[in-house]
Amino acid sequence: MKILITAFACAVLGLSAAVAQGPEPHAPVSPTHRLHLVAYMPDLGDIMETAQLRHFKLSYAGSAKNWMLADYELGQIRKSLRETAKLYPNFANVPMAKLIHDISEPALDRVDEAIKAHDADGFVRTFAKLTEACNSCHQAAGFGFIVIRVPTASPFSNQLFPPR
Repeated sequence: MKILITAFACAVLGLSAAVAQGPEPHAPVSPTHRLHLVAYMPDLGDIMETAQLRHFKLSYAGSAKNWMLADYELGQIRKSLRETAKLYPNFANVPMAKLIHDISEPALDRVDEAIKAHDADGFVRTFAKLTEACNSCHQAAGFGFIVIRVPTASPFSNQLFPPR
């Protein structure tokens, strides 16, 4: 029994010493212990769904004259479209980056002007043109079955859109 306790104590002490020392500072890491980082590339549909949600919030922010929120949502749409152009410059033989540059960006710029001017009537007009631009891109990209429209009701019962 004494031998068993001594052996156990030696094993515990040896393990403790090994843990306390840690790995050698410049020891190579085995392939089984390497952390494998996987780059995430969002699906084009996921980026567009996010843009659609932002389109929705932009509409309501503009109709509520919440210009700060409208400006924020417009910026988020731009960010989504920049990401699309960068990650999917050509998608299924469709020049996505060119469509965004030629169709979406000018429409976004006009909405931006209305927001900066706090022009509610101009916002309504330019937002309608932005929505048409979305559908023009969808048509050109072969996704004409996805039709965006100016929202008619808000699903955001958990968010207020007060004027700012």
